[in-house]
Amino acid sequence: MKARMQQRKDLHAAAGPAPRRLRTTTLLPLLLVLPAALCTAGLRAQMLSAEEAVRIALEGNHGVRSARLEARSAELLNSPGNAGMLPTLDAVGAYSIDNSATKQTFFSGETREAPNADQRVLDAAVQLNWTVFDGLAMFAAKGRAEAMEELGRTHLRQRVEATAFDVLDTYYRLVQLRKAIAVQREGVRISQERLRITGTGERHGSMSGLDLVQAQLDLAADSAAVLDLQEQEAVTASRLNTLLGRDPATPFEVATEVPDADTLDLVHVQQAARQANSTLQQARQERIATDHRTRELRGALLPQVDVFANYGYTSSRSAVGFLQSNRALGPDYGARVSIPLFRGLQARSAVEVAKLGREQAAIAEAQAELGLEESVLNAWVGYTTAMQRVALEELNLRGARLQVEVALEGYRIGSLAGIELREVQLGLVNAERRSLVARYEAKLAELRLRWLAGELV
Repeated sequence: MKARMQQRKDLHAAAGPAPRRLRTTTLLPLLLVLPAALCTAGLRAQMLSAEEAVRIALEGNHGVRSARLEARSAELLNSPGNAGMLPTLDAVGAYSIDNSATKQTFFSGETREAPNADQRVLDAAVQLNWTVFDGLAMFAAKGRAEAMEELGRTHLRQRVEATAFDVLDTYYRLVQLRKAIAVQREGVRISQERLRITGTGERHGSMSGLDLVQAQLDLAADSAAVLDLQEQEAVTASRLNTLLGRDPATPFEVATEVPDADTLDLVHVQQAARQANSTLQQARQERIATDHRTRELRGALLPQVDVFANYGYTSSRSAVGFLQSNRALGPDYGARVSIPLFRGLQARSAVEVAKLGREQAAIAEAQAELGLEESVLNAWVGYTTAMQRVALEELNLRGARLQVEVALEGYRIGSLAGIELREVQLGLVNAERRSLVARYEAKLAELRLRWLAGELV
C-alpha cells in the first residue's frame, strides 16, 4: 500500500501542478461557450420540413426552372403550323423604276429612241399557298413534334426527381449531422465528468497527475470532433439552401430525427419502374421520335401537291413602247405538282441514316430496360442490408449505453482505469454515430428505390 502511494506521489510530481491548472481553466470555458454560441445562431431560424424543402426547391431551383422553360419551348413547337399542315398567306409588293436608254426599231422601219426612257412598275399581291400532300411528311413531322414535347416533359420530370432526391438526401444528412453533434457533445459531457472525477481523485491522492493530463487531452480531442462535425453541418446547410434556390446563409431548423424507412415490396417496385421510370420513358420517346423522323424523310421521295391563289394589282408606265400605261387587278389560282426525279441520292441516304438511328434508339431502349432491372435489384440489396444494419446498430447502441453507465460508476469508485473508461466512452460515441448513419442510409435507400419506381414526387 505504501509503495502504491509513493508511486502516485512520484507521478504527481512528474506531471507538475502548473500545467494541470492551466489546461483545466482554459478548456472548460470553451466547452461551455461553444454550445451557447451555436444556440444563439439559430434563434431566428424557421422550421423547415422535408416536404417544405422539396416544395421550395421545385419552385426556386435554377435547374428545375431552366428545364421547365425547355419543356415549354417543346410544347410551343408542337403545332400544326410548324409541321407544315396549315396554309401560308403573304402580302408582297414591289415598286421599280427603270431609266435605261431605249432604242426600238419596228418592222415598218419606224425607230423610237429615248436616252433616259422612264419606266415605272408597281406590283402588289396577296398570295395563298397550301401544301395538301407531301408524302405524309407533315403528319410525321407533327408526330415527331408531339414526341419531342413528351420528351421535354420527361426531361423536366428527370430534373424534378433528381432535385427532389438531392434535397431529401442533403436534408436528412443535415439531420444526421446535427444528431451526431449532439452525440459528440454527450461524449464531451462524459469527458468533463471524467475530468472532474480525475481532478477530485488527484487532489485526494487516489489518482495521478498523468491521469489528469490524459483526461484533459481526451476532452480536447472530443471538443475538436465537435468542431469538425459543425464544419460539415455548415457546409451541408449552405448546400441545401443552394438547392432551394435561396441565399446560402439563410438560417433554418430541421427535424430532430431521420424518419424510419418505409417497408417496400420488390415486385411492386419492379412493376412501377417498368411503367413510370423517367429514364426508361425517355429512351422510349427517343425511339418514337426517330420513327417519325424516318417517315418524315421518306415523304421527301414522294410527289408534292400545292394549291395556290393570288389576288394582285399591277400598274406600269413607259416613256416609249407600245403601251404608255398598263394596269391589271384580279385573282389567279391553280395547283402545282412537284415530282422528285433525281436529287443526287441525298434523300435516300438521309432515309437510310434515319433507319440506322431508329435501330440505335431501339438498342438504347433495350439497354435502358436492362439497366433499370439491374439498378432496381442493386438498390433493393442496399435497402434490405441497410434495414438489417439499423436493427443491429440499435441493439449495439443499447448495450453501449448500459456499458457507459457501469463504467462511469466503476471509474468513480476507482475500480476502472481511465484508459478503460475512454474505450467504453468511444464505443458509445461510435455506436451512436453508426446508428445515425444506418438510419440515414436506410432512408436514402428507400428514396432511391422510389426514384427508380417513379414514385419520388
